Amino acid sequence: MTNKDILLQAALASFLCSAAASAEAPDALTRARETAARGSEAKALAIAAEGLKASPSDRALFLYTVELLPEAPSKHAAAVAAAAHGMLDKASEDYAWPLGLCKALRVSGRAQEALSNCRKAMQLDPTAYPPYRELGLTYAAAGNSRKAAETIEQGVEIASSSYQAHYQLARVRENNGDLSRARRSYEAALSLTRRSRDLDAEYYGALIKAGLRRVESKTAAAKDKPREPEPPGKKQLYASCVAKFREEAGKDNLLNAIDISAGCIKISRSDPELAAERAPLLVRSGKYEEGIKEYGRAASLYGPKNKKTAFLRIKAAETCAKLGDAKGAMAQYRLAAEADPSDLNALKGLADSLEARSLFKEAMDTYEKILKLEPANEKAKTRLEELRMGFLPNDRILEELRLRNAIDAQKTVLQPEDIKLFKAIRAAEINDGVDYVREKMLPAKGLIIEKREAASIRFYLSGAGYKAYLFHATRDAIRFFEKQKIGMREIFKLRDTAGADIFDKAGQITPEGLQAWQKGKAGTKTWLMPYESVPESPAAVKANKDLAEAQGMGYRELSEPEYIWLLKATNCPEDVMQADPLKMKVINDGARVRFLLCSVENSACMNPINLKLVSYIASYRDGDDKLSQTNTSTAFFGTGAVKKYRFCENGRLWDGK
Repeated sequence: MTNKDILLQAALASFLCSAAASAEAPDALTRARETAARGSEAKALAIAAEGLKASPSDRALFLYTVELLPEAPSKHAAAVAAAAHGMLDKASEDYAWPLGLCKALRVSGRAQEALSNCRKAMQLDPTAYPPYRELGLTYAAAGNSRKAAETIEQGVEIASSSYQAHYQLARVRENNGDLSRARRSYEAALSLTRRSRDLDAEYYGALIKAGLRRVESKTAAAKDKPREPEPPGKKQLYASCVAKFREEAGKDNLLNAIDISAGCIKISRSDPELAAERAPLLVRSGKYEEGIKEYGRAASLYGPKNKKTAFLRIKAAETCAKLGDAKGAMAQYRLAAEADPSDLNALKGLADSLEARSLFKEAMDTYEKILKLEPANEKAKTRLEELRMGFLPNDRILEELRLRNAIDAQKTVLQPEDIKLFKAIRAAEINDGVDYVREKMLPAKGLIIEKREAASIRFYLSGAGYKAYLFHATRDAIRFFEKQKIGMREIFKLRDTAGADIFDKAGQITPEGLQAWQKGKAGTKTWLMPYESVPESPAAVKANKDLAEAQGMGYRELSEPEYIWLLKATNCPEDVMQADPLKMKVINDGARVRFLLCSVENSACMNPINLKLVSYIASYRDGDDKLSQTNTSTAFFGTGAVKKYRFCENGRLWDGK
């Protein structure tokens, strides 16, 4: 080998090592966390802020920079504010950006301006912990230590396993002079850091130990001070105040009772009973937001695991629902279910809230919990079955239809009408369709299919059985509506409350009609006469407007199975799907949820990344609905297999970095 060859090989080796080192170099977020863990907080902030300038839309890096920003004027506040302003319009439904703006304003001495941004962040996601942290610290900066403690306590309820949450509560309690409770919070935080393996645990561990040392020092200093005597007759004064409050409340003098209770709270803030009695009065007097907060305060005073806490959280959720705050209602129902996992009202409210937000998997889990507590709950059974149907892959639906002889045995590609037929048959079976056909058709040969499964036999409606079911259900439904004094002409023009026809043009009952008929038999009127207009709720009006606007921008509707398959195929969480750059839309009109994908080339919503989703759906509609189960690619030329990346990895779009 010549000297020239040796030099060339050395140069190539050097280049490859350099490239490998560059590829493996940690990103700004990792470097910042590693630096903070070594105790260099200021340097960690500098690394994070510098990285943010290069990647202002990096959400995780942005939130970490916000967390590191000190509670004092900082040159890095400008970088946070600039990134936040740049993303506020692009990701208007993401709490991260108003949250960052809140912190940047606060540390710049503009606490009052910061408050509105923190409140906006909490409205966008009342189930996330960071908005509670920043809103609480902003209240503290504005001089409202009571609100600061209350807000961060609520955050700890939401993130009870977070050492950061317990640490921030400890700091607020320490600053308020509540040293014994501050020590407990520091100790809880320290215990959680010891169980954690993430990079931030070491950094926070040092902060927590320093806090414990300060609390011990302040406690020792306080022992040397003579105690201030408690005001004479405080207990009697408080008891008298509460008695006056209850007297006025009993007379239904709401405003007087509320004013008196505010005075009682100044005497003692630690009585959960007063807070629990005061909250509904605030709601009844139209002070809904204050009522929700008071329910939350009462729940905090009773503690996170308590039946009374669950009841109060449910009342708060119901009040949120009155205000149209679906996110707030869901957050309160979650807390209620955590406070008392056996509370059926909490679980039922949570299931409804999750469905309204299209969180179907969580809704299914919640319905399963309801059925463990109440096995005879028909609504939970029905909804669980219906939701499970939505998650079945196409090959399984084909298999189910073939089992029932309801589809051509040679068919390999599922069409939308096949999915609709399967759902209709399953809905009939769930509503005792098998027994209904047996009762109407004797013998029922060819109409009912028996299948042995393990130690039991299950019965299904065949395709012919479903047609028989529809035939008899149509006749029985007509008789039912005749008994309601509805003429034959009007019967075939009936609609359900969403406007769907109860009978089709051939005079056969529709799936919507079946529901209306069954609910009618149970005593609930869910049909409209031909002269009655469809009641348009505010949600429906807004949904129709949003739908028209989206279609004008280039969006097209997906079916629910298509949407669910797309989530599985891309491995993307729903929030990523709906955020920039994918920009899918989910529109809920109160009766159904619509899923929309930007689908028109060169339209206002289209970009090179969300264009890829169109090809996913095109493949699905062509019958290619197989999902790869492998996590590695095939080895190539003797190399080992490498990780195979999906469209999304670890909850984020995979960009190859």
